[in-house]
Amino acid sequence: MLYFRMFLVMGISLYTSRIVLSQLGTVDYGIYGVVGGIIVLLSFINGAMSNSTVRFLSFAHGQEDLPEATRSFQTAIAIHIILSLIVIVLAETLGLWFLNHYLKIPVDSLSAANWVFQTAVISFVLSILRTPLRAVVIARERMEIYALLSIIEVLMKLIVAFSLTLILANKLKVYALLNLATVCIMTVANLLYCRGCFPECRKVRAVFDKELFRPMAGFMSWRALGSFSWVVKNQGCNILLNIFLGPTVNAAYGLASQVNATINSFVQNFTTAVNPQITKSYSVNDFKQTERLIIYGSKFSFYLLLILSFPVLMATEPILKFWLGKIPAYTSVFTQLVLLTSQIDCFAYCISTGIRATGRVKSYEIIIGGINLLSLPIAYLLLRSGVAPQSVFIAIALLAVAALIVRIWLLKLLIPEISVHNILCSLFLPAGELAGICALLFCGYRYLQLAHTVNPIITIAASIVIVIALEIGIGLNVRERKFIRQIFVKAIH
Repeated sequence: MLYFRMFLVMGISLYTSRIVLSQLGTVDYGIYGVVGGIIVLLSFINGAMSNSTVRFLSFAHGQEDLPEATRSFQTAIAIHIILSLIVIVLAETLGLWFLNHYLKIPVDSLSAANWVFQTAVISFVLSILRTPLRAVVIARERMEIYALLSIIEVLMKLIVAFSLTLILANKLKVYALLNLATVCIMTVANLLYCRGCFPECRKVRAVFDKELFRPMAGFMSWRALGSFSWVVKNQGCNILLNIFLGPTVNAAYGLASQVNATINSFVQNFTTAVNPQITKSYSVNDFKQTERLIIYGSKFSFYLLLILSFPVLMATEPILKFWLGKIPAYTSVFTQLVLLTSQIDCFAYCISTGIRATGRVKSYEIIIGGINLLSLPIAYLLLRSGVAPQSVFIAIALLAVAALIVRIWLLKLLIPEISVHNILCSLFLPAGELAGICALLFCGYRYLQLAHTVNPIITIAASIVIVIALEIGIGLNVRERKFIRQIFVKAIH
């Protein structure tokens, strides 16, 4: 169900972006992306809360402690209410000030930009309040429901996009309002399902359990630092691009991010299912299983992402032209560099889950957060010196490599039973071989200028076949090939 959801969401999301771009225009599309980016800067709070709540709920479920799960859920609600109030205060003070005094927005679009901002604030607050409910679904490993709710949400967004074709004026304002309505409906749907299906959610109320509030709040606070650094790396650089180059470049960044997010949703589906198992295995001190899940989760995350991203890298321009019609400047190179960074970052998902399962995240979040935060001053210096904007994304990719090395070191430090040798030999050695071969194919394809002579459909199909063949022949060991074969046989029967 998760993978059906992935393909459906991928197709609909890309088609929706094309409709929205054509209806809003490049400038309004860029404005929506950068104004919404101000609120996304605060999404580090939501991301921290979601992962932290899943961690505590998964730990409780791993020990089959329903009262502890109920306490964790109700305490999480209390924390999320407090944070939603903080977000409102920050958004309506610092956020509004930044929007109206620093962003480069045409004067005649400033009113619409403020409208977008207010709807984004309300949507984000509702998303915060919905986080504990989504966390319960993930911790309970009800992935079919998680997928179904996601499908419903993306279908509603498609309806919203089509509705713009019926609007003659104020399309940006209407689009923002309809997106807010979508968030409201999905929040109610999550609430009704969780109350009806999970005993720990029968009483959806805030409880200030002092014994649990402190460790949860502490864990979430350090987790928030890590999420904040990740958001700064993405949306902070987006805002800098606006300040130095204007909303047209924001449109290119927004489209590249859309492609990246759509492709990455496949990997996120996979890790969403694996991560609770990592926490549960650690909660019962099964360190061998924890290591095995981290290796398998990271390896298959990389392989799954490569199957989708490599064809896009090989045929970026034809795919974007088919999708958008007219390609905004910088969109192609931004897309390629963002996908390259994602291939590096995908290793971090399961490794980070293993680290956070220990509950000792202070050093991890400070170090990794510090590495990610370096992207902002580096981007500022690069853009101020007048270099090409794609240099910002090259710097981010190099920082991602540094962060990955540190993550492996911290994993070994916090879980001594983990074997770094096994991780290097079983994970990074085959992944490195695959990456090297794909890099040579990409460079050869570009050097020979085959994009001008080979049909894009043939390029895409050949890229997929080559990657899958390489992964089976080089990337998987005998046990993993047997495991994949069993899954395939089970799926077709």
